[in-house]
Amino acid sequence: MKLSVIIPFCNEYPQILFTVQSIMNELNEADFGWEIVTINNFAPEVALQNTRRISCECGKEWHLKREEDKGGGKLASYAKTHPGKLIATEYREKLSHWNAKNKGVKVSTGDILWFCDAHCSIYPRTLKKMFYCYEAEIRSRGLIGSGSLHLPLLYMMDRYSRRLVYKPVCKPENGWYSYSFTRYRPEPAPYTVAAMSTCGMMISRSLFEQLGGWPTELGIYGGGENFINYSLSVMGKNKVIFSPSMPLIHYADRRGYSFNASDLIRNRLIATYMFGGEKLLRHFSKFSKGRPAVKEKMVEDILEKESEHRKLIKSQQVIGIEDWFYNFKSELL
Repeated sequence: MKLSVIIPFCNEYPQILFTVQSIMNELNEADFGWEIVTINNFAPEVALQNTRRISCECGKEWHLKREEDKGGGKLASYAKTHPGKLIATEYREKLSHWNAKNKGVKVSTGDILWFCDAHCSIYPRTLKKMFYCYEAEIRSRGLIGSGSLHLPLLYMMDRYSRRLVYKPVCKPENGWYSYSFTRYRPEPAPYTVAAMSTCGMMISRSLFEQLGGWPTELGIYGGGENFINYSLSVMGKNKVIFSPSMPLIHYADRRGYSFNASDLIRNRLIATYMFGGEKLLRHFSKFSKGRPAVKEKMVEDILEKESEHRKLIKSQQVIGIEDWFYNFKSELL
């Protein structure tokens, strides 16, 4: 089997270069096929974000737009010296972390996908061990092979004891299915969780295709992890922490782009529709933030544009999201 590493980025130079180098160092001696796919998501609206207004002595005003991300040109150049191993592509239709990942998967050729953000570093041999584990589970149809495998996370220069995973934050009465950080629980073997970050997520191409990829209507930020985690849940698929394992290191800096509240609300509505259907979408809309009239327009737009994707998830659904959540809670008692 072959591994495809998928890394979207937007205004994250030079961090993106260190991330790629870290992963390439890890894979150069691997005895399996691999490739690293980077996706430049410097869309038109990024250039308009954080513009500066200046005045000259003549009284005229000038607007300075954000410059093009240097990482895109650098990676395109480096890709020429690493043919077949480093692929530099772009997604510029709109600013969307999720659609950039979809583009990366589309141009990739691996059987197994691993997603990573553009500001990370990986411990030596960790990714290779993770690949071997996941590949073996797929072949044996074990616990992990039917779902996704995830690395615990650690922020750069933080104490090793502060490794992180996700915990579910759900309020079924409000239609709210989300997550937050919690401490990693060291275990001698991989273990299932309700939700986990898609940064550091390994998943088979076949399962990614079963999900239909991320919904194409998703915008800048947010919603994508709600979609992956809880769509997998209603499909009866596991989310598994690769334990014991060294964590994936994150550099906690400001993002190279901005998101807006309206887009975040819309993304969460989209995710809710995917795993819960129209009834849950309308219920969640009543309790979510935002003006009712604006949210109602969002709901109708989502129902029109994402109905086929919802049908795909529904056709594979084995349990309702509320039943899944209460079953998960009961297993913890």
